[in-house]
Amino acid sequence: MKDLLFTSNPVLLSRISAILEAENIEFVVLGGVASLFGGSFAGMSTRVMVEESKFERAIRLIRENHLQDDVELVQ
Repeated sequence: MKDLLFTSNPVLLSRISAILEAENIEFVVLGGVASLFGGSFAGMSTRVMVEESKFERAIRLIRENHLQDDVELVQ
């Protein structure tokens, strides 16, 4: 697994999750517990990871949906 992005926005995380699921890209969300504290606790971000073989495709999908400026993409 490889880091794809970081975000503290639960709505954006939901959107990206739906995009990845629609394209059958398996992913893992880490740090989601912070959402219990209102989305971001002490500046903590949620991390999304994908398989290395799907990384470039996931990045392309985020860019095609014009979300790249709303998240911290890992390059």
